[in-house]
Amino acid sequence: MKLICETCTINRAVTGGKRAFQKTILAIGKGSERKGDETKIMLITTANKTGTKYSVLKNISKLFTRFLEEGKATISFIAPEHDVQIKSDKVQLTAFLKVLKLVLTGGGPSVEGTQSATNPFSPSAPLRLPCLTVGKKKASILDSPSVLSTKCTITNRKDYPTKGFSRLLVSLQISDVKLSRFDSQILLLQKLRILNLSNNCIRSLPRALGQLRLCELDLSSNCLTGCTWDWLQEPNIQSSLQSLNISDNGLHFLPTNVIYAGALVALTANSNHIRKLPFAIWTMNRLRVLSLAKNQIDGLPETLERIRLERLDLSENNLSVDGGTTGPYPSTSMQQRQPSTLFELTARTVIDRKLPYATPGLMPFTVVDILRRVPLCGCGVPCFDSRVYHRTKLINGRCSCLVLNANHLLIADSVFCSDKCLRKANERSLHIRGF
Repeated sequence: MKLICETCTINRAVTGGKRAFQKTILAIGKGSERKGDETKIMLITTANKTGTKYSVLKNISKLFTRFLEEGKATISFIAPEHDVQIKSDKVQLTAFLKVLKLVLTGGGPSVEGTQSATNPFSPSAPLRLPCLTVGKKKASILDSPSVLSTKCTITNRKDYPTKGFSRLLVSLQISDVKLSRFDSQILLLQKLRILNLSNNCIRSLPRALGQLRLCELDLSSNCLTGCTWDWLQEPNIQSSLQSLNISDNGLHFLPTNVIYAGALVALTANSNHIRKLPFAIWTMNRLRVLSLAKNQIDGLPETLERIRLERLDLSENNLSVDGGTTGPYPSTSMQQRQPSTLFELTARTVIDRKLPYATPGLMPFTVVDILRRVPLCGCGVPCFDSRVYHRTKLINGRCSCLVLNANHLLIADSVFCSDKCLRKANERSLHIRGF
């Protein structure tokens, strides 16, 4: 049994004997080909390619597995007085420790105390271990830069791994290989934090993508016009994703599910065909960088004023005042509205008082979805059933750096909760007509 991992050997007999982690081949097997030779564990490192052997039977005082879920374990030997700390993939480390346990227990019964005829490690199928040898090929594995690497970059089809990705990957880039569908092997990389799938031909993304705890995701230059974006409704991706790039995907609208990415700091959606933004964008209170250059946006939601941005790029859009506005309105009174329903009154109270409602299981998702997507009037009142008036007013973006074309302004679309707010909008729209 062989395990490629990182180890740190601590000599308990020497004060301050801790050393740094280094690439290691950890193997378990017979010390030699002689029948009477006992089982041993051998460590092969880049500094010691001949290997260090430790006896197993009656030589292990403790086996620490409290952090096995994190891929960490420690083997404490009696002689010599060494503690070998191990960091590896959780699945592979678990398999190695199972073999070690079978050696220590003599291939005894399973945990439940019963023997299984199908168990290859049961007494009916004696545990057979190889003889420990050190060859040049085995030792040279540690010199490969890809061994235990946490970063992988693939820009050519021939570099695509045939045996899957390393479970230790933290950063993965697959670009310019004409990938037509999402590789399900990526879903197995639980430590992955940065994923770049730019310049491919991906048309859809599985919902399971949202179960990864990604911090950065680059999906630019693909074909995601028909993507459902339901993966953004998964709790893991909502709490971890900080940077999302969906530029050059032929999108006709900004995916509404983006508002569920509560930790998002930077959103880039350049070179699409986006015309409108969701009113619920105001709920993304951690957003600091919003780049929407080279789209067809002709009006922004008024709620954009509620976000404090560091950079807003709206260059090469349709925000010219020459496009016209809908104000002033022909009438200063709104259409006769029905009295607010009990649901609307309750929902307004929840939003106004900022009561927590997004906790999973607290209320049906459909209700949460309505509360998250509701437009707000300029005065802050939620409007559940109101007409959207296009290009009604000018807004001042709360932004440190604003990128706009010459003669372009931040023209906003609005909803109104009452005649009073509508009349105020009529008065302000006169300024737009004066340009």
